Amino acid sequence: MKKLLKLILLVINIVFVVLMLGSTLAGRVAPSRFIGFSLLSYGYLYFLIINIVFVIIWLVFSSKWFLLSLSAILVRFSFLPLYFQIGGSDTLDHDNREDKMLKVMTFNAHHFRGVDFSNEFGDSNMAYFLKIVDEEQPDIMALQEYIGRGDTLHLTDHLRRRGYKYMTTGYENGSISGEVIISRLPIVRTVRIEGPSKLYANLLWDDDTVRLYCLHLNSYGLDESDHQQIHDISHGNVDSLTGRSTLHKFRETIVNHESEWEVLQPYFDNHKILSIVAGDFNETPASYFYQQCKAYLKDSYCEAGQGFSTTYHGLFTRSRKATFPAYRIDMVLHTPDFEALTYKRIKSEISDHYPIITTLKRTNE
Repeated sequence: MKKLLKLILLVINIVFVVLMLGSTLAGRVAPSRFIGFSLLSYGYLYFLIINIVFVIIWLVFSSKWFLLSLSAILVRFSFLPLYFQIGGSDTLDHDNREDKMLKVMTFNAHHFRGVDFSNEFGDSNMAYFLKIVDEEQPDIMALQEYIGRGDTLHLTDHLRRRGYKYMTTGYENGSISGEVIISRLPIVRTVRIEGPSKLYANLLWDDDTVRLYCLHLNSYGLDESDHQQIHDISHGNVDSLTGRSTLHKFRETIVNHESEWEVLQPYFDNHKILSIVAGDFNETPASYFYQQCKAYLKDSYCEAGQGFSTTYHGLFTRSRKATFPAYRIDMVLHTPDFEALTYKRIKSEISDHYPIITTLKRTNE
């Protein structure tokens, strides 16, 4: 009986070793060539945890099979710092403004509806956002899903009175909504990249010019039934028909992200000035899009983050029973001539995303 149990465990163990290794290959194989690795990339952290559990199980059995999962973990250990960091800081030990530093915020505001889509626009949520701005004093902000109709608080006016005189948007009509860049630094140029959801602005920063990208990659278009389906799958209840529909949305969006990378890559190839890329990537750090970015840019979380720092904290359905898994999908990346000194995630209920704030310092590179 014990031998049969070990055999069953070994088979299951091998499956999860293969799944974990496969989940780290998304960056090497374009989704349009093979979608499987990209789909598995969402499960890397969960597969890693399961393999750690198997190491413990085999050690309890005093079996050499613990080396199976341990070897797989070590082979792809480089992915762990993309999800969990030790030793970072969310505050500066001293505020030495003689150094060249920029404080950057990225935040998908979800139109300040809070966690649930069913909520209306909330003045209280916008007021709380202003409180965050007052406390953190970012120099520049890349905001996604900013305001929209129903802004009775006149948030943009409040920000202007706080010194954020320079604003630009992805919309050519100048409407300060959707994806926007809000800055205390003068904006000298705005470039919209294939529609309103991707843009960059060149900002004057003393004797330098710094470029801030504000990105909002294609969302998955998941509705309440999709979130319920994901919740059911995580609890072992699989409906093949609705599951197939949800899977199709994931496949379609992942391939769209590949196309978005092809649009953005020429801009990253020609980074000749200080650049910061911030926004809602709608992708995990194991994804194809993120792994392509890492060839050009450094991740402020990997330099100065702490803990898991998930930025999307799940969307409740109206029943308040089903949630989407939490992931770090909001990023602040930068060219190597910056160094991240601090990284801070602010937990709040004013959106289904958390604001991310990082302090960047100009290096001598």
